[in-house]
Amino acid sequence: MNKWKLYWVTSDGLEDCFVVAKNSRSAKRIEKDANGFEDQEVQVTRIMDIPDEYEMLANSKFRDWSKKHDYNKYLDIDNLIAWPYYADRWLLDLLGAEYRMIEEKEEILINDFVISTNSIYPVGVRAMKELAELTGDKFPNISNVSYEGMRSTLDNMIGICITAIHKIEKYITDSFIFAIGNERYGEYSIKEVTSLWKRKLTFGKLIKLIQERFEIDEDVYYALTLFLAQRNKIAHGLTMDERFDIDTVWGQKELVGYLALFLRNAWLLEEVFESAYTVTMGVGFNLIKGDSDDPELLKTINNFEKDPIVKNKMALFSEVFRIVSVGRN
Repeated sequence: MNKWKLYWVTSDGLEDCFVVAKNSRSAKRIEKDANGFEDQEVQVTRIMDIPDEYEMLANSKFRDWSKKHDYNKYLDIDNLIAWPYYADRWLLDLLGAEYRMIEEKEEILINDFVISTNSIYPVGVRAMKELAELTGDKFPNISNVSYEGMRSTLDNMIGICITAIHKIEKYITDSFIFAIGNERYGEYSIKEVTSLWKRKLTFGKLIKLIQERFEIDEDVYYALTLFLAQRNKIAHGLTMDERFDIDTVWGQKELVGYLALFLRNAWLLEEVFESAYTVTMGVGFNLIKGDSDDPELLKTINNFEKDPIVKNKMALFSEVFRIVSVGRN
């Protein structure tokens, strides 16, 4: 096990820094002692292990610097130790850090973290692993993913994203049909209304139309807003964006992180809108049940209503969507 670790320590956004320490408590203490922060004001993220041989190099550099600048002259300079302390640029370079300016802000890529002032987020394989842990079997097998084959992995992920977009949009356009007001759609049939939704309305307008009839759970609404923004970006040149340039290694890592975030959000929404689709089926069954004497159809409807999975989906729908009272402003 490596003795020293590299941490990213954040506080007020002005003093955020890399720290070398043996553990997170020690890393936090360096920043607290140097700048007077309270414990709750400092957050620590472990970035990576530091190879043991770098400790000797760090000590040597620190001793040479102390002699050159007549610093620590009253101490035994030949036995000074450099760590725990703030990480120098040479160490970051040895650990493989990359740097870039984007949107007038410097960013650092190191061990699949992108770090800048007030920001740290996972990219690349790290982001994929985090998503795989959260979503389990939904996520494709990434055990053999490497950066040499990242382009093909990205092509696969983009395909999965597009499929998720199509599925969510289908659930939405095939749901809520019975909540549409006649004052807007007159005597159109269900099939005609569904076709109208698909041909005439943008995804954003569909959501606004649903909001006319339903209050949407706040968390789901924000997830939907994020989904809409990411969906549009994926559909309109995401891989040509400076940050997500698919022809650069850094861009590929950023792209993996972006798509992983999208999929995590999309799969949550997929479950929500599948519940809406299930409720729509239930409403449709209720409308035809009283007019049918077909035993097979009635059996199907009865089994549908008793299915525990269906009941769970309907319960989810009730938690997320609440009908707006008639006459409400």
